[in-house]
Amino acid sequence: MLNSKKYEKDTIVSFKIVNGDELIAKVVEETDNGYVVNKPCTVVPSQQGIGLMQSLFTGDLENHTVTLSKTHVMLSTRTINEMEKHYIKTTTGIETPDGSGISIVK
Repeated sequence: MLNSKKYEKDTIVSFKIVNGDELIAKVVEETDNGYVVNKPCTVVPSQQGIGLMQSLFTGDLENHTVTLSKTHVMLSTRTINEMEKHYIKTTTGIETPDGSGISIVK
């Protein structure tokens, strides 16, 4: 895979891997051989839209990172804003507000 620019730390990236799965994860570090990522999620299409599920059900992803080998990645790109917000909500429970306006909570 040819990728001239490395992803910066904490960038949310979408990966298409060789088995056809699409993953979204936060990049901790990019090395010459792989991506060290935090909380990888698999993209799951459904009748209600696109969902995300934890990629490793038995892994302690809350406290550890995993390495995704570049030999298993066909495509990668920064995740679109809407899916980045969905990823953050799924992995942290934090919902980011839409728009650039001021939100008033009563």
